[in-house]
Amino acid sequence: MGANYRCVLLTSDRPDLADAAETFARKRFNVRYVSRHARDEREFPRAAAAAIASGDVDFLLNYLAPMIVPAGVLGCVRREAVNFHPASPAWPGVGSASYALYHGDSMFGVTAHRMTSRVDAGDIVRVIRFPVRPDDTCETLFDRALGATLSLFYQVCEELVSVGQLCPSGDRWERAAITRAEFEQWMTLSATDPPGEIARKVRALRHSRLPGPFFEIDGVRVEVPRNRDSGGASKGESSFRDRCGLTQSTRGKHD
Repeated sequence: MGANYRCVLLTSDRPDLADAAETFARKRFNVRYVSRHARDEREFPRAAAAAIASGDVDFLLNYLAPMIVPAGVLGCVRREAVNFHPASPAWPGVGSASYALYHGDSMFGVTAHRMTSRVDAGDIVRVIRFPVRPDDTCETLFDRALGATLSLFYQVCEELVSVGQLCPSGDRWERAAITRAEFEQWMTLSATDPPGEIARKVRALRHSRLPGPFFEIDGVRVEVPRNRDSGGASKGESSFRDRCGLTQSTRGKHD
């Protein structure tokens, strides 16, 4: 256990990743508090805030938990508050894998950075990069990124154990963090979009557990049907609704 450093650990509720991260952290730190969080949770846990407010927590590690950490909590962490972002520095914020696919990026990755009051804006301390495959979908690319975050978590923890602090890697964020509202707007297709544009967004957004892309018709937001991925915008069909074969979406939020 590295110098008996104390930490608070927040994780996602995905058991394989959360179990591995918690087990690794408990072998290296005095874990004062740990909790797991569903992807739609937004409130920072009061028990975690209370543990950190005691003033003796050296590290706050946010491993894929979805909430924003309040600035007052960050100010009470003695040494390092680190977030693990499942994307490269090119894509801070939400929708990262989709944007990478849409723009034809050849590389993707995962990023560890210091937390600040701004989302995905603090000093980057470590990055793992890997190639985007020609047959990647949003689902396969994002799943590989989640796996890479575990390796990144191990590396960062080992550095904290060894030296008690982190150094900036020299990498820089390439843009401001993309917000949920911006991503939702980007996921919505227009009736005038050419078939090629629709096909690019379908590839970039299609995920078996997440929604998108969408059309908006008469104020109703509907998802491009999953059995029409390659032909939902055929020019030969007579009407906008008919050529898209649309059904109303009742699915949850996309990453």
